[in-house]
Amino acid sequence: MTATTVEDIKKYDIACKELCNENKIRHVGVINNLGRLIAGGFKEGTAPLLDNSKIAMTYVQMQLDFKMRQELDEFLGPIDYIASRRTKQLIINVPIGNNLVVISAEPDADDKKIIKKAEELFDDIKISTV
Repeated sequence: MTATTVEDIKKYDIACKELCNENKIRHVGVINNLGRLIAGGFKEGTAPLLDNSKIAMTYVQMQLDFKMRQELDEFLGPIDYIASRRTKQLIINVPIGNNLVVISAEPDADDKKIIKKAEELFDDIKISTV
């Protein structure tokens, strides 16, 4: 098991900001294995669709959902990403170590393009082992 260091968080934050600059993306963050935001956030000038308590609850739900889906990794292989398209937004979760990259975008955004860019940015980050 690896611990997320301050240096890892700085790298995540830089990648989050870079991905947030993409068209139609509203939010990019990294949540830890407890569902707490450790890097990133909303694009400047973008208002959240949920209040802070619902956002925090959603992060925990995403991490729980990811952990439950991992129960099938032995049979189906590891998760590359989880995506859901809602009427008001597209939500994508990409695992990185024990953490999840959480991306929200406009509902008409190109999910494949966003996932590819996220994987390029976050796969380049070397996680510290403590």
